[in-house]
Amino acid sequence: MKTAEIKQWNLQNETGKLAQNIVRNWLLGIRESNPAILDMFRDRELKPYRDLLPWSGEFAGKYLTSAYYVYQLTGDSGLYQYVQGFIAELLSYLDDGYLGCFQKDCRLTGSYSGSPGETGQTWDAWAHYHIMYGLCLWYDETHQACYFQAVLEIAERFIRTFYREDGRTLSSMGVIYAEMNMAPLHIFALLYQRTHEQKYLDFALKITNDLTIPGAGDYIRCAQEGLEYYQGPKPRWESLHIIMGIAALYECTGDRIYLDAARQILYSILKTDVHNTGAFSTEEGALGTPFKNGNIEVCCVIAFNAFAAQLLPLLKDPFIADFLEISLYNAVMGSFSPTGRWSTYNTPMDGTKCANYHSIGFQCRPGSPELNCCSVNAPRGVGMLSQWAFMEEMDSLYINYYEACTVLLKSGLRIQITGDYPADNTIHIHFSGAMPKNVLLRIPSWSEKTTLDYHGRTDSPEKGGYYLLTDLKEGDDLFLTLDFTAHYLAGQEDFAGKTSIYKGPILYGLDQSLNPRVDFENPPTLSNASIDAAKPIRQADGSIRLNIDNGVVLNDFYHLGASGCFYKTWLPVKK
Repeated sequence: MKTAEIKQWNLQNETGKLAQNIVRNWLLGIRESNPAILDMFRDRELKPYRDLLPWSGEFAGKYLTSAYYVYQLTGDSGLYQYVQGFIAELLSYLDDGYLGCFQKDCRLTGSYSGSPGETGQTWDAWAHYHIMYGLCLWYDETHQACYFQAVLEIAERFIRTFYREDGRTLSSMGVIYAEMNMAPLHIFALLYQRTHEQKYLDFALKITNDLTIPGAGDYIRCAQEGLEYYQGPKPRWESLHIIMGIAALYECTGDRIYLDAARQILYSILKTDVHNTGAFSTEEGALGTPFKNGNIEVCCVIAFNAFAAQLLPLLKDPFIADFLEISLYNAVMGSFSPTGRWSTYNTPMDGTKCANYHSIGFQCRPGSPELNCCSVNAPRGVGMLSQWAFMEEMDSLYINYYEACTVLLKSGLRIQITGDYPADNTIHIHFSGAMPKNVLLRIPSWSEKTTLDYHGRTDSPEKGGYYLLTDLKEGDDLFLTLDFTAHYLAGQEDFAGKTSIYKGPILYGLDQSLNPRVDFENPPTLSNASIDAAKPIRQADGSIRLNIDNGVVLNDFYHLGASGCFYKTWLPVKK
């Protein structure tokens, strides 16, 4: 199974509108509005040195990755041209395989420019990883040889610098930041997949050995011993990029030790550390519970969703797609202003949504008032829909996505999906062009009673699986009706006695501005019957509401708190 090769997307839906707004109001013009995103590379030798963060160099790479994935959905020609100019300038600062923002004596040492003798301070290798990853993506899109050549030059610099006779290792840049600076494991595994050159696999394997030192993550051993992810030595979100490298090693070698470790970690996190919004992490890592109040960082959500999207084609588990859908509509889209102009750092289950440059203003620097780890990373969450919406394997097409859209596959198949999902539960799918032998529809695990009408008959697919269709022809229509009976998540610990309410993949909550007559601190108890009776209604602004018979109005999580007001997703509910 792999991502379907799509020639053209047309998203006639709220996700598409958000993607276009992100292009127009954030991705385009970032060089001009936040010039330090590239000037930090240009000025790295100038004194006095810039006051940089340990991870400042990542911003350009994360921007490239976000722009690539959003471009996959939008096909925006202006964005395409803008990114080409951005990359051309970025590559002009490549010097002997170094594309970081620190002065010559501090390159890949873990030292700040002003204190070259002190290691364990910077995430220089991590920043290069993100730049290399973004460049690889844009090479795939444009076939510009210089992009991939730059990646290879950086890789050669790493190979010349680490795991040689002098004993320098990525961990020697500072074990305190091991989960950041060993992230290049992922890109070296990908380079081996692309080139089949042994030196890249050898370097990746040396990093896996480095992971076993005291203070590093030791992810494979912990997974083999059945430890939950939160019980390991490095349960922060940055480790997930290393673990993506471990999963990629399975694709390189076929050794199931790597896939088994990645699988254990994925399902461990899904079991213990995913919130009601579909967001991973509390206070930037795994705690072993999703029921604690704490910051829910966007970068953590993006990293885990990227990991889940990577494992979906390897494990072929539709539950992973169920998770990705819930996370997209709630945690991911809910981290953005619908204008696409700003996103959050923390997107709480109960609280308010603040722009990341307010919440983590300490990352703002002269020349980059809006740059931080989350602002350049958040668009990737929306764009990654392109990875898992439609997938293919041999003569089979997997459909995971049901929002209104038209997609043209490179095979010549055109898929048109109409309806108002996820506000409405009825989905119409029309096929034209070159048909695959098999079509498999994802039937979500929350849809207890599903019906599928086609060819004059009605089927009742089981929930939580892929429903196989082998007799479709060009011009066929499918009418899929999912069960929008409300489903619930009972709160525990900090949210004991409260309940989260869903219809379909949407989490609904109480928005203060929509309920001026409700005592927000002590909202009335809602009954299952009144919630079930409320039909989701799409509003002119794109939001989805449930009008409960006691006068309470619930809103979809994406639009909750959009005006800056307070909201709650943990509410009193009784049977």
